[in-house]
Amino acid sequence: MTSSGEGKILFKISKENAPAAVNFVTMKLTRSGFTPITGQLNLTTDSTAELTLEGIPEGPWHLKVDALNSNNVLLYTGEADLNVIADQLTQINLTLNPVSSGLGSIKIMVNWGTLPVSGYPFKDYLQNPVLVPLDSGWDINISHPVVVYDGAKYRMYYSSITYGARGAIGYAESPDGLNWSRPFNGPLIYPGSNGWDSQCITPGAVIKDGNIWYLYYMGFSDQNGTWHIGLATSVDGISWNKNPEPVVQAGSDYQIIPTSVIKKNGVFLLYYTSRNYPTYKTGVATSTNGINWTRNNLNPILSATLPWEGTKVSAASVVADGDSLIMVYSTTQGDKHYFGMATSIDGLNWNKRPSPVFSNLNTTNNWARTSIDYSNLVKNGNQLRVYYGGYNGNQWTRIGVTIWNRD
Repeated sequence: MTSSGEGKILFKISKENAPAAVNFVTMKLTRSGFTPITGQLNLTTDSTAELTLEGIPEGPWHLKVDALNSNNVLLYTGEADLNVIADQLTQINLTLNPVSSGLGSIKIMVNWGTLPVSGYPFKDYLQNPVLVPLDSGWDINISHPVVVYDGAKYRMYYSSITYGARGAIGYAESPDGLNWSRPFNGPLIYPGSNGWDSQCITPGAVIKDGNIWYLYYMGFSDQNGTWHIGLATSVDGISWNKNPEPVVQAGSDYQIIPTSVIKKNGVFLLYYTSRNYPTYKTGVATSTNGINWTRNNLNPILSATLPWEGTKVSAASVVADGDSLIMVYSTTQGDKHYFGMATSIDGLNWNKRPSPVFSNLNTTNNWARTSIDYSNLVKNGNQLRVYYGGYNGNQWTRIGVTIWNRD
């Protein structure tokens, strides 16, 4: 077994060996306690159809294969139990029996490999973590880094958490984004004395538009109740004025967390996580003034669809990259935590990379081996950085960075 304990499955079906009426072959892997894994082959597009699925945990799985015609009518079906063993090649011969008439067989070859634990494009910074809690006052636990470069220095707004799950917004500065200092004692923004954000606030997205800084944050008065999105504004990025009411109210999505904001073609796009534990999805809202927001009718614009994503696509962070946009997001499958990546032209329709770009198994000296989350993407030339909160099981959450030099 490898340290990842995961594999991939390769389906190869030759059309010459399949009945002429078969146009599609679907497969479904199921296992108690795991998200079903599905795939489909189209035998009409080429003489040989192939499908690769990655990130399949080791252990017993149940395989069901159906063959359908062009009208999606079921013609043949077959089932088998199999055991996934990493680094071993397992060949399965499965006969699909007719549901109505005709008889044929399809040979399925399964090649089990492992999801890589090295070779990701992002490499963890060797001096991680770059910011650690002060273990006093509000800085008992820190997470949710939001980093911006103002042309002279890097600014980091982060979640500063004390006992009783009370959270405020802390601040640090850096000349290079790697060596950080806190210029002030205590947080910049505190939860309200009463009302909707009186228990906890965490930073989610920051943008400077003209001479005004906009900081969008998550706030709640009850950790088990609704979470809304608030707004604070500033002329210097240090002294902030909070709007008295949320700018985006939680609705059927119950708990919402802002994660990124950009301005494209004169329109603000605010990305947020919709949390209904254990399911996390990504939505977007638009605004012309940064204050009045309309949720997009395509929401959720991103949800878990790949095997290694489990039930979570959260903490989506977006930056411009030429004429297109890049998104990095957080996801979890069991005890494995990954960062995924997607690209878009319009900020609404996204194309995911099929494999993750970073894992908790690749943190420097295992400093965040237990979990990585709260991804925040920053672009500097051809370099991409993801700032994130990391945890190794025996310390409070700390903040690190992983870097991709796209030469």
